[in-house]
Amino acid sequence: MNSIKVNSIDKEKIIRNIEKLVSIPSPTGFTSEISKYLINYAEKNSIDYYKTKKGAVIFKFETEKASKENSMFACHIDTLGAMVNQIKDQKLKITNIGGYPPFYIIGNYCKIHCFDGKTYEGTILPENPSVHVNKKLTDKKFKMKDVYIRPDIITDEDKTLENYISVGDFVSFNPGFKLTNGFIKSRHLDDKSSAAALLYLSEIIKNNIDMLNQNIYFYFNITEETGQGIAGMPPIDNLIIVDMGVVGDKVEGNEYSVSICAKDSSGPYNYQLVQKLIKLSAENNLNYKVDVFPYYGSDGSAALRAGNDLKVALIGPGVSASHGYERTHIKGLTNTVNLILTYIDSIN
Repeated sequence: MNSIKVNSIDKEKIIRNIEKLVSIPSPTGFTSEISKYLINYAEKNSIDYYKTKKGAVIFKFETEKASKENSMFACHIDTLGAMVNQIKDQKLKITNIGGYPPFYIIGNYCKIHCFDGKTYEGTILPENPSVHVNKKLTDKKFKMKDVYIRPDIITDEDKTLENYISVGDFVSFNPGFKLTNGFIKSRHLDDKSSAAALLYLSEIIKNNIDMLNQNIYFYFNITEETGQGIAGMPPIDNLIIVDMGVVGDKVEGNEYSVSICAKDSSGPYNYQLVQKLIKLSAENNLNYKVDVFPYYGSDGSAALRAGNDLKVALIGPGVSASHGYERTHIKGLTNTVNLILTYIDSIN
């Protein structure tokens, strides 16, 4: 059997990839900049790729020795965010992009991305935010209508806020990236931590492409957070989604392991493919957790609902506090990288 050899995982490179990816604003619908980054990355490393009409980027590792069963690993690079839907009294009211409780963004610095290409900064606050004049703040149950952006723009009688910002402008949340004791803390680790792992792996696969016995594809989706799914896929048989693993009460996952999801809200994943991933993890002494995610849907779920005839599985590094200030550990990422490499080796 051919084998893709890696002496050791370059953890620092994966972390640098994460830091770069989370620094590029990409709420769903506003992803052209990060798509360009991925294309530049592919060109720099001589990786074949194509861009779908929707804007997703697919890295191609194709071989003349390709077997009948080809595999694709899919992550997503779009994130949670917001959009301006009202401008009133020097405040910007917003509507959410993706699912999160409003209190998860209160106090966050943000950027407003305007149609003219300019960017302004601001802070997300509750209405009447001073505790010195609003004693009800501690008891408030926030809804999006109770939240606004305080933009850092000086206006005068001649220029109101509407001269700078428009309804429909996108809002991105500052990630707040920090590395401490092997933990990576940041917004948007869902799913840019997985994307960083696939970028790291793309160079390894490219340099070992003559070892492949089937075509491998890495799909970087741009519409996962709003459930719009993936489209424009190459001919494949196995779709392995690489997305965050759930960490919390009544689930098995943790930040040091690769999670293998047997079932989520959409139903069970392919039994044979899931069992293969479990067996490979056990045989190679990987730190892994088999789990059931209670409130979760993936691009694999969307692909199946669209009628694609595929075997689908879901794996990913455990991520704490999903859709908030998230955290994972480099051990969870390295276990995910090793499982992907082990899977690719198993079909060579």
